[in-house]
Amino acid sequence: MSDEMLINLEAFPGEGRNYPVTIKAEDEGLVREAARQLRQKFIAYKQAFSGSKRLSDKDLMAMTALDITTDLLRLENKNDAIPFSTKIKQLNEELKDLLKEE
Repeated sequence: MSDEMLINLEAFPGEGRNYPVTIKAEDEGLVREAARQLRQKFIAYKQAFSGSKRLSDKDLMAMTALDITTDLLRLENKNDAIPFSTKIKQLNEELKDLLKEE
C-alpha cells in the first residue's frame, strides 16, 4: 500500500482551477493548511490593491509568492543553529586547550 495520495487544491480563489497534487498521506493536513494560507494572503493582496487597475491577478500571485517566501527565509534565518554550534565548538576547543595547560 502506498503512503501517497492525490488531492485537489484550489490555490488562488476566483481562478476556477484546482490543482491535482500527489503528496504523502501524512502531509495532507500540512499541504491543505499551506493552500489555505496561500489563498488568505492572495485575498488580502487583492483587497489591498482592489483600486489598482495596473495589477493583474498574476501580479498579485507573484506578490503572494514573494511574501510567503520572505516569511520562510526569515524563519530559516531565525532557526539557523550553525553560528551557535560553530561558537560552541570553538569554545570547546579553547576549554580543551586550557585543560591541557594545567
